[in-house]
Amino acid sequence: MSSIEQTKVPTRWWYWWPILLGPVAMLCIFFLTPDDYVRRSWKPTLEVVAIALTIAALAAGITRYASRRLEYHLLLSLLAMTVLFREIHWDWMDKGVYIMVAILGAWGWIRRREMDTFLDPNPMARVWLIATGCTYVLSQAVARRALRGLDAALGGVLQEDRFYDDMEEVLECLSHLMLIVTIIVDSRRPLATRRK
Repeated sequence: MSSIEQTKVPTRWWYWWPILLGPVAMLCIFFLTPDDYVRRSWKPTLEVVAIALTIAALAAGITRYASRRLEYHLLLSLLAMTVLFREIHWDWMDKGVYIMVAILGAWGWIRRREMDTFLDPNPMARVWLIATGCTYVLSQAVARRALRGLDAALGGVLQEDRFYDDMEEVLECLSHLMLIVTIIVDSRRPLATRRK
């Protein structure tokens, strides 16, 4: 009896560089922003960019699902739609987004074997998925002023109160862009299978 088994490609340590994108973006904001920067000056533009990026992520996810028919891409498409709902700032979606993300996360966990049919032969897809999630969490930590205590301990050198609004938007836009990469990574690579 023959069955098709996925070939798991090991994840190497050097694949994990995308996880550094969020922290590097924060350092760039702290240390490369000009002295004449005004608080919240980037926020209006970045909110429009965020919506455009989530629409692009949704389009990429739908396209990938239509071409590959993998549950993994359906799940990422639904995640992009959930993020779009959050970016539009509908009142009824304020807390609902977190519930939807939890449901999608549970779905992915319960059906992880199906998700692994794509992720096992594509370690960079797994890395980008994890890095994107970490960057989203980092953006929400900044939005909730998680760096305030660190800035106070450092004597205000980071000027967290000056940067946190725009930093949160930059990190969100970066994570939306990372979601697009997560959806399209390994798009031309066929699913690796082997006969047992």
